[in-house]
Order: sequence, then C-alpha cells, then structure tokens
Amino acid sequence: MRKRSWLGLAALLAASFLLSCLCGRYPLTLSDLWDILSGQAAGTMRENVFWNIRVARTCVTALCGGALSLAGFAYQGLFRNPLVSPDVLGVSGGASVGAICAILFCGGSVAALQLFSFAGGLAAVALSLLLARAIGGNRYFNLIVSGIILGALANAAIMALKYMADPTQELAVIDYWLMGSFSLANWDKLRGAAPLILAAGTVLTLLRYRLKVLTLGDEEAASLGVAVVPVRLACIGCATVLVAASVSVSGIVSWVGLIVPHLVRSVLGDDFEANFFQSILCGASLLLIADTLARSLLPSEIPISILTSLIGAVFLALFLIQRQRRERPC
Repeated sequence: MRKRSWLGLAALLAASFLLSCLCGRYPLTLSDLWDILSGQAAGTMRENVFWNIRVARTCVTALCGGALSLAGFAYQGLFRNPLVSPDVLGVSGGASVGAICAILFCGGSVAALQLFSFAGGLAAVALSLLLARAIGGNRYFNLIVSGIILGALANAAIMALKYMADPTQELAVIDYWLMGSFSLANWDKLRGAAPLILAAGTVLTLLRYRLKVLTLGDEEAASLGVAVVPVRLACIGCATVLVAASVSVSGIVSWVGLIVPHLVRSVLGDDFEANFFQSILCGASLLLIADTLARSLLPSEIPISILTSLIGAVFLALFLIQRQRRERPC
C-alpha cells in the first residue's frame, strides 16, 4: 500500500508537470514537445514558449505548492491542531502589507515586491512571537491568538493602503496580487525564491524526527531529549520562510497549506514521516493542476486563489461531514 501511494503521487506530479508545460493560450502537443527536446524546433516560437514561459512557470508553481504544503504540515504538527493553516501567525497578512507598500512606494518592481513581501511576512511572525511572550500563559494558545491579532492589524493596514492607492492603476494591481497568480512567474523569480525554500525545507527535513516528537507534547518531548523551545522556534522560522518566499513570488495562495496535509492523512494514512514528504508531492501536484485550470478554463486567466479556495472549502466541508459520520454511534 505504501509503495503504491508513493508511485501514485510520483505519477500525479509527473502528469501535472507535463500538463502544465503543454496547456495554455499557446497550446503545445506531445509532438511539439519531442521536437523541442530533440532540437528540431530550435529558434521557433514553440521553443521560446516552452523554455522561457511554461517550464519556468511550472517550476515556480510546483516549488510554491510543495513549500506551502510542507509549511502547513509543520504548523499543524507544532500546534497539534489539524485546522491550523500557514498564515496562523499572520505571515500572509504581513507579506501582503509589504507587497502593497512595494506597489505604492517603490513602483511595484518584481524585486521590490519579493523583498518587501518577504520582509513583511517575517516581521509579522516576529511580532506574533513577541506578543505571545508578553501575554504569557499557554504558549500554543497565545501564538494562535497573537497570529489572529497580527492578522487583524495587517488587514486594517491593507484596507488603509488600498484607500490611499490610485483607483485607476494601483488599486487594480493590489487586488490582483492579493488574489494570487503565477502569470508573472519566470526564471528570475525562481532564482530568487528557490534558495530560501530549499534551505528552509532542508532544515525542516533534518528536524522532522524532533518535530514528530513535539507532536506528543512538551513534557514527553523534553523527557526524550528534545530541546523543545529551540526546535519549535526553528520549525516556526523555517515554515515562515517557506510561506513568505512563496507568497513573495505568487501573491496570496489560499487553502493549499490547510487542505493538503488533511488530504494526505485522510487518503494515505496517518504516518508522520511518510506524510511529511507526501505533503510536498501532493501540494506541488494540486497547485500545478489548479494553475493549469486557472489559465485554461476562460479566455482570461483566473486568479489562483479563487480556484484553491473553492476546492479547499468544498473538500474541508466533505472531510468534516465524513469524519462526523464515522464518529457517530450506530
């Protein structure tokens, strides 16, 4: 069963990657793909579209999907709450504030958007941690409450900045960014985000056994030799970097980090170490599928969060209904 699940996820990722590379306003066929890879289409529009647009966009999308899913899995393990999402500490709100500031005050260049949104996400999490420490008491509860407070403050800042924006130009750019899109994904964005995502993902991978022990509770983890506070802070920091780096290149992508770990656990079983890596594969595949649909269903591209929110909300409702039926006594 476990081998079949890995093969299934690998096949799903390969198929979604290929589909993403072929589908779009300029469709490519398998014959075109062969010509491109064999060098028979050198210098043609097909080759330019494939290498400079499709492959770059597909790699960025897959990387962000895996990063958001891994961050969601880590947050849910750290807080021992399956309903925790990657923006629990206000990272998405902080990144949004940073990106809007880049649009309003720095011309909205790609470099400024990435830098400001990444810095905003990290700043929001740092403030959440400081606020949780100032409140005192239960750490898990305080971190979630702090994230809610920082998220509310970020939303207030977003509305204030949108009120200040030029309604004929800047406001539309802000709204579109907040809905998320990979339409501007390119090799430069991949080179900017990939090192951060890969570094944070590698650290989380090395800490996965300690993260698994933390899901048992602080006392149990400490009795097994885990340095609870440093490990928790390291995991939170890495998960935050994953989210902030992803948001900086795509805008807000809703629900992926919340739903994918649920989907993996409910379909493939509750094996922590296997779910850790399966969440990455599943998240990359599902975001690739959503992005392919976003640019294929209508003549104009649909913002990615419209599809991920729709799919995620429906799935979560079905999941909760099914779980309630299983727990209901006969």
